Amino acid sequence: MRKSITNSLLVILIAFSLTIGFAQKDTELMRMLIFEKTNALRAEKGLPELKPLDSLMDLAQMHSENMVKHNFYAHVDHLGQNPIQRAEKYNIKAWVKNGNQFTGIAENIAQTPWFENVRGCGDTQTAENLAQCMVTGWRNSSPHYKNILGDYTHLGVGLYFDENGMGFGTQNFR
Repeated sequence: MRKSITNSLLVILIAFSLTIGFAQKDTELMRMLIFEKTNALRAEKGLPELKPLDSLMDLAQMHSENMVKHNFYAHVDHLGQNPIQRAEKYNIKAWVKNGNQFTGIAENIAQTPWFENVRGCGDTQTAENLAQCMVTGWRNSSPHYKNILGDYTHLGVGLYFDENGMGFGTQNFR
């Protein structure tokens, strides 16, 4: 009996680990879907599509990975740097002149679990569903939605999962 329970728990643990591993392998697809779904929200309002920018993609991915690796969830990173400071540190253009004013990089972050029953989203164990859940969360949050609809031309998207299957998403707008 005890061996049967131990074997059952081992099978569940292995299955869970494989599911999390699958999520981590599929992050490029999820990042692309988050990008597309963000542009779909802009299209609904008649706004131009955001373009991908490798440096912003790298910046966003680095922030998502750092949130997991250094165990924090915030716009200010483990080194005390905000998105603009992080961009400047890596020689990424952080400010854009628009008329008589300058606009800095804006950032959205989110946590979305790779799980079967996420409140408000349902099953997020596919790339499509996880991306939709994350973007819907930003859509339903006024400050995040303001960034999505903002006067920006470029977008970078990052996504990284912790060992428990929590996805840490980052969007950097410029």
